[in-house]
Amino acid sequence: MTLHEATGNVSLDWPSLNFSQSEDGCHWVVPQHYLFQMANSVLLGALASPASKHGTLFMHSCFVLGFLLLSIWSWVILCAPDYFSWNFSFMVINAVQALVILYNIRPVKFCDDLEDVYVTVFQPLRVPRHLYKKLVSPDYCTLGMLHEGEVYASQGISKIDRLGLLIAGRMSVYSSHQELHQVQAKEFIDSPEFESAISGDDKYQVSIVAVSTCRYIFWQRSGLEYLLIKEPYLASLLRAVLGRDITNKLYSINDKLVKNKGSRMDIRLPSISAVARGRHCHDDVIEKGIERKTSLYGTKLGDTLGHIEREESSEGQTDVTEKTELLNGVKDHQSKRFAEKT
Repeated sequence: MTLHEATGNVSLDWPSLNFSQSEDGCHWVVPQHYLFQMANSVLLGALASPASKHGTLFMHSCFVLGFLLLSIWSWVILCAPDYFSWNFSFMVINAVQALVILYNIRPVKFCDDLEDVYVTVFQPLRVPRHLYKKLVSPDYCTLGMLHEGEVYASQGISKIDRLGLLIAGRMSVYSSHQELHQVQAKEFIDSPEFESAISGDDKYQVSIVAVSTCRYIFWQRSGLEYLLIKEPYLASLLRAVLGRDITNKLYSINDKLVKNKGSRMDIRLPSISAVARGRHCHDDVIEKGIERKTSLYGTKLGDTLGHIEREESSEGQTDVTEKTELLNGVKDHQSKRFAEKT
């Protein structure tokens, strides 16, 4: 086939075409067919795609279209089998890559119950859907159901060999027949026990009873630990989810503790705050007493001394001088003279 047949303007054959510059200068050929121009325009758009998953899919899709146009042009217009083979091969390769990317970014959907659990519990922490799909797969996860009054775990009897998440219904947690808190829908049932247990042979320290008809999913400890070993990123995300759930349970218990005057009691640092407040008040009393002892003279000296000695005797210490040294570390000259006189 001659170039004249391909373009309709030039009558030279391909073997006789010489690209070297002749004495008359470079001989330019007329532009190629519009299929060739369209194909290169599409390839140019593919190279301008953004660097993202959807941008990569757009790039490979444009490559498929561009190499398809080049294949048609090389087969119908140019009649060059080698050029057609290369362009068709590039088209097939990019088509396979586009299908793989399309499969990877496909939307992962679940049933209504698992979708509600994902939206409520896992989506706020930006857990990817493909990881959540592994977590709730039938290989590791099991669906269970309890009617009103049925027991999920018995105190001192049931082993902590699973982790449950309540889908619908309500459960109550008891310790020695005293209700601690309730487990609402979309909350983990036994996250504190699961995190505190060393192995699956440990026993529950609480009893968990269904208050209404409950649907829940649970993971066996052995299977879940095996999954988390294979997926370290999923393990870190699940620890964050369990940590938030345990914190909410602690605050729910904290809301049940109310002082006599009606104010809430903080269960996080009760003893430390009380001890610190008590020591601070006691130190202020002792320091004020020492200042009064060393500054007052005259008739009120005996009354002041007796008052201070009564304060120190209530603490089981009768030596005023030793008490002053332990609290303040130093003793001024007036204290020495006062001690000698007494």
